[in-house]
Amino acid sequence: MQTALLHDDPHTVGPYLLLSRLGGGGMGTVYLARTAGGRTVALKVLHQRLSADTGLRHRFRLEADAARVIGGRHGAQVHDADPDAPRPWLATEYVLGPPLDDAVAATGPLPERAVRALGAALARGLAQLHRSEVVHRDLKPSNILVTADGPRIIDFGVAHAVGEAPLTQAGAAVGTPAFMSPEQAAGLEHATAGDVFALGGLLVFAASGHGPFGSGQPTDLLYRVRYTEADLGGVPPELVPLLGRCLAKDPAQRPTTEELATALAPDGVPQVFAEVLPDGVLRMIARRGDDVWRQPPRLTPPPPDLPPGPATPPGGAAGPSRRRMLAMTAGGVVAGAGVAGGLWAWLGRGGGPGGEAPPPEPVKPPTRLWTFPSRTPDRFGDVVSTPHGLAMPAGVVLCGVNPESGEGTWQANVADVWRWAVGGTDLYALRDDEQGKKLAICLLDPADGQPGKPLVELAEYRGGENRNQLLCVAGKTAYLAARAVSPDRWYVLAVELRTGRVRWRTGVDAAADGYLPPMLRGVVVGDRLVVSRSDSGIHFVNVTTYALADGKVGWTQASPFSGEPPSELPVDDRYVYLSDAAVGARKLADGESGWLFGHDRDVGGSAGQTRVYGPPALHGGVLYCTEGDRGLVALDALTGSLNWAEKGLKGRRLRRDVAPVVGRKYVYSLDDKGLRAVDLRSRTAVWTFPTDATVLAADRERGKLYLREERATFALPLA
Repeated sequence: MQTALLHDDPHTVGPYLLLSRLGGGGMGTVYLARTAGGRTVALKVLHQRLSADTGLRHRFRLEADAARVIGGRHGAQVHDADPDAPRPWLATEYVLGPPLDDAVAATGPLPERAVRALGAALARGLAQLHRSEVVHRDLKPSNILVTADGPRIIDFGVAHAVGEAPLTQAGAAVGTPAFMSPEQAAGLEHATAGDVFALGGLLVFAASGHGPFGSGQPTDLLYRVRYTEADLGGVPPELVPLLGRCLAKDPAQRPTTEELATALAPDGVPQVFAEVLPDGVLRMIARRGDDVWRQPPRLTPPPPDLPPGPATPPGGAAGPSRRRMLAMTAGGVVAGAGVAGGLWAWLGRGGGPGGEAPPPEPVKPPTRLWTFPSRTPDRFGDVVSTPHGLAMPAGVVLCGVNPESGEGTWQANVADVWRWAVGGTDLYALRDDEQGKKLAICLLDPADGQPGKPLVELAEYRGGENRNQLLCVAGKTAYLAARAVSPDRWYVLAVELRTGRVRWRTGVDAAADGYLPPMLRGVVVGDRLVVSRSDSGIHFVNVTTYALADGKVGWTQASPFSGEPPSELPVDDRYVYLSDAAVGARKLADGESGWLFGHDRDVGGSAGQTRVYGPPALHGGVLYCTEGDRGLVALDALTGSLNWAEKGLKGRRLRRDVAPVVGRKYVYSLDDKGLRAVDLRSRTAVWTFPTDATVLAADRERGKLYLREERATFALPLA
């Protein structure tokens, strides 16, 4: 439910314009907000009085990490976050759906079919969270949003890693008493089985309209949770045994999330989730979608003893035409930016109704913050930011660099781009033993870059094979491409770093000449591993998805790709994005084409000399890439529609093999004259920094850009 901004609410937070309040709690306030490009988000901001508390800042950072883990399929997609801001904030997808408690209060308990589908979907969402060793700890009806394509789990303010030292005092119960697990109520460790207990109670509420342990004072509720049986009155008889197991006092007696999902919906969640929802709930979802584009509530005036503020918040003018603006998913809202000036007037950015943002004042290019002498590899010289510093290949070594001073801190002999990866806060390397007969995975010491004792040894895979690759590390699992001793063939495999167990391996077909080319960095999205490869001498990129659970191949597709492929492909929970003669999105679910942009556009005669569209960069639901030599284009990532195109660029040869970088004020792109900063409001270049750099990378946590020339790497401020 939207309410007006208060007189002392900020007008903007980071790059977001605040429109109204959505809610609040002890830690912060949640606002409805928009970007300059028109994307609508839910923006959670930590209270000013709590910003100096380092423990709460850490918790806020963990909340953002947990929300990223669950992703947009089962939660609210994270668009951006700044836990180090003066007031830390987190921007997520604005989900079109009421909280479960509001839905039940307004329309009554859900029918059994809806409860089963709801529970199965939530169990699968928790399973995804638990696979990354994160528990929610505050699962309750108000933290579940009911959308037309399924429920979404939100609010990870008290989530934490399994086995992690709690952020609260020992013996203190953290969560909501009515839906706590007994172990949580006792101040003990709340593990994955505790989330199952809370889910059972939540489903009792959905099916009956009341909580499993009634209502009342927190002390009374905590006692009932620990010592009395749950009240299952009003629950359909067929669900009573299963929900009773979920609410068992002994965690060992509760079903796993996988068992619960199968028991609730043996045939899986309905493909069209809306089919199981009552009409009243569907009407609530529709109203939320309509309310997004209504005029924001007027600003609440200050108390009489304070001077009056502005009558309306920025953006209080009449809204734009939804027919031109709105691209709506069943679960969230996305708005394109490439429309007439009505949007700019609505956002308070333009000079009046129908006007555009005025041209920016001339800006001087920034100066270098530091320069680090290094040799940049011909291919894949990426700069990777870790909490301990920077890592980048240089010549025949991997270098560590201090991001503040630019001084080298260590060197490690793992320069092959395919043999190292960042996982969480750690840097992992794929190593051979001294005899070259055994493959191993180890951690690199952040202080000196030296490899530690192997975490995993893989005697069944060939040491000394320099094409073995570490695709990525996610959670406590490493994903490799390695050549086996017997049979002598290549596999993609998932290796548990704690136990050394190979969870699964899936054979990889070699190219026609028998040579397995290097794979590009893999990435884990939801319950899939997405890997891409480029066969030698063939101008295609092959994208393959693997199920994280068992390594089963989901789909494989080949797409044209001229020149050197990028080291990473942009991926979100809906699409994999590629570009060449056009920009396209392939559905993550099945590899089918989602949308295609650019085949019918006039991009100028020079574009045909090489690829037309450069590698894309995905940021905030918008895809940015170069188009011929005409400049940057910004596309809506959901629909492929053109948001905007750069204006007034002439006489430049764009680098169509380097993805742009997106900041808060500018989009940065390389061309034959240097680094160009394109203003996000005016869509024109405001400065050029002379450089012949071939690598461009962003470090948003530290507010820096990194550029690599042939013999030097340097940093600029990221604006």
